[in-house]
Amino acid sequence: MTKLLEQALQEVQRLSPDEQNAAAGALLDYVKHMRDVGLTDDQLEEVRRRRANPHRTIVSHAEARERINKLGS
Repeated sequence: MTKLLEQALQEVQRLSPDEQNAAAGALLDYVKHMRDVGLTDDQLEEVRRRRANPHRTIVSHAEARERINKLGS
């Protein structure tokens, strides 16, 4: 266990039982999500290809959000 996780768990121990359950639920959701998220080999290769391009353009967070929102409409 890392020192940071150990410190976090010590802080959680100081919470009420209901707050401890909420924190535990959040951590379990995080771990489950991390296991479910992944890229296919083709997707990973595409990421590597794009990152290797010295002329790639990088958009701001706001512009990325705007583009994503357009996909939903």
